[in-house]
Amino acid sequence: MIRHPKYNKGNIYLSGGIQYAQGEGAGWREHVSGNLKWLGYFPLNITELDAAYAAEHGKIYNDFPDTEDGALLRKANIRKQFIYADLELIKNDTDALIVYYDESVRRGAGTISECQFAYLLDIPVYMVTQWENWQDEVPGWLYGLTTKTFATWNELFYYLGELPPGILKRDRYGNHHVNNEYLCSLTGETFTKGNQHFVSRVSPLYSKKAVNLVTRVNELQKDRYEFFMEILTAQTEKEGTDA
Repeated sequence: MIRHPKYNKGNIYLSGGIQYAQGEGAGWREHVSGNLKWLGYFPLNITELDAAYAAEHGKIYNDFPDTEDGALLRKANIRKQFIYADLELIKNDTDALIVYYDESVRRGAGTISECQFAYLLDIPVYMVTQWENWQDEVPGWLYGLTTKTFATWNELFYYLGELPPGILKRDRYGNHHVNNEYLCSLTGETFTKGNQHFVSRVSPLYSKKAVNLVTRVNELQKDRYEFFMEILTAQTEKEGTDA
């Protein structure tokens, strides 16, 4: 993983609309990048990286002929130059995502996919939206992927500034941990663990408060996936017998 000697609190990937965003989303990314550096974090600004790529190698060619082969060339180009490259950057060099959820994200697909990918890798996802009443605007699935959601940029910057330095970076076991402080994957809060020593990956990593919340949810209703499997198993057994 790349590490900046000056901005060493962690690498933060800036996720948000590009294809349908004004100025390809460069404005908010530039604003956030400056604040992250001031706080000691290293921003991974995809629009800035794309500008550097274009200056060195030319703009990524995406004007393919209106034919069947042209459509497949366009798909192959998207897979190689966008999906693969961005997800590799998240997987290999990212400690956390900052997501700006606005109308351009609703029209696209990349940002939501990046959030899902980060969630599966246990990479914290921090979201800010353009709407004050974000609870009414953010899809439930996306909210479920986030580590913490903020109504304003200043709230996010304050939160990041208060985190124990280095906690976003994973320890050798893969946990978000520094000294005796750990980052809860459900609440985004830090907590002090007991005297037990983690000798392996703990995922998800929950504070006591979050454990109690999750226990309540798990005990409240029957497990949905378990129910699906019961229905599908019964269906396949019955239809197999009928055949």
